Amino acid sequence: MRFRKVTAIFPALELDRVERALIGAGISGMTVSRAHGMGEYRNYYTRDFMTDCVRIEVYTEADKADEIVRAIARTVHKGLDSDGIVAVLPVEDLLHIREFSEG
Repeated sequence: MRFRKVTAIFPALELDRVERALIGAGISGMTVSRAHGMGEYRNYYTRDFMTDCVRIEVYTEADKADEIVRAIARTVHKGLDSDGIVAVLPVEDLLHIREFSEG
């Protein structure tokens, strides 16, 4: 089975909505972490121009990655520079430590 890692970085204020959208799409696991950085949008009200965001990472079967990307994008999209990004990367190997089994 082929896997993908979907990583999304977007404004922290959207986190609850994105979590609900992913759970509603049947996603059973995700990792959420705080991110502080700068992309197309720069916060001119701070000295370092950086913004506070969140990063969600989801490991999934390859055929479900597009659905996850669309759920995140639909939820966060406002048409602004600060909307964020979503990246999909191939996963070479995935091991569930508890069962010591692949996939």
